[in-house]
Amino acid sequence: MRKLILAVVLATGLAGAPIIALAANSNANHNTYQWILPGTTAKAPDGSTITLVGQGVLSAGPDKMASGGGSFTTSSGSSGQWVATAAQGFVSYGQTPGFPIPGATGGMAKRKVNLSNGTDGVLTIFCMLGSPPPSVMEGIHLILGAGASGEYTTQDGGFTLFIAS
Repeated sequence: MRKLILAVVLATGLAGAPIIALAANSNANHNTYQWILPGTTAKAPDGSTITLVGQGVLSAGPDKMASGGGSFTTSSGSSGQWVATAAQGFVSYGQTPGFPIPGATGGMAKRKVNLSNGTDGVLTIFCMLGSPPPSVMEGIHLILGAGASGEYTTQDGGFTLFIAS
C-alpha cells in the first residue's frame, strides 16, 4: 500500500515533466523511461549504507542513453551529488494492470554513475511492477569498486519507479 501511495504522489508531481519518446520493440526493452529514486538505500557487507535520491531518463535500445542524477548520503556521514553517465542495459518486467500511473513499468536498469567525491561505479535499479523474477527485490545495488565497503549489493529500503514514454 505504501508503494501505491508513493506512486500516486510521484505521478502528481511528474505530470508536467517532459519525457523523451522513442519507438519500442515488442518486449519494451528498447523504450525510453523516466526513472525515479525518491530515497532508496543499499547496504554493503560491512554494514555501511548509501542512500540515493534522483531522477532522469534512460534508453537501453541501440541508442543506449542515460541522463539525470541526484544526491547521495552514506552512513559514515559523507554526502554529495551523483550523475548517470551511460546506460548499460534495461530489462522490462512489464506493467501491472490497473496501476494508477500510466506507463509505470517494472524492470532492472544498469547504468554507469559518477559521484562528486570522485568515485565511479555501476548503479542497478530494480522496480518490482509487472512480472519480476522471484529472486529480485525492490531497490538498488551500487558497486563503486572500492572493495567490500564500496559494494552496496543488499537492498535496504526505499522505492523505485520507471515510467515508459
